[in-house]
Amino acid sequence: MKKDLIEQHAEVYKFDGYSPIAGKILGLFYVSDKKYFTFEELMEEIPASKSAVSKALKVLIERKDINYIYKEDNKRKRLFYFDIEGFISGLEDAMEAYTHHRVLLQKSLELRSNKNIEFNEFIEKSINFNKSIISVIQEKIDKHLRS
Repeated sequence: MKKDLIEQHAEVYKFDGYSPIAGKILGLFYVSDKKYFTFEELMEEIPASKSAVSKALKVLIERKDINYIYKEDNKRKRLFYFDIEGFISGLEDAMEAYTHHRVLLQKSLELRSNKNIEFNEFIEKSINFNKSIISVIQEKIDKHLRS
């Protein structure tokens, strides 16, 4: 059951551009009661090679999904954990990207002539879509994740 759920998480995370190993690592945190995993435990639980886990962790840390602390008794040993604040911050970064994209679309539309009205209408709809998405997602972040 646990392994199946981890696999299902990996499949879903593929849609967001995560590698299967990265998706499995995230899935492991969701199905496990453990807060921290050592590198070796991740390799064992997934299971995956050292290089595959290392590469996936690098991406997950860059994306702010996973972070680490050092063990008190061994400052070279890292304990990896699901970074809740980092995850929320990543969502907010995505909202900022949507905002910048909307501004670029608006500027692009202002430069365009009326030669391709169909595409201009698509850009206008995209601008309105981005406005709506940004508003709704920010509201939901504030309501459900920041409360």
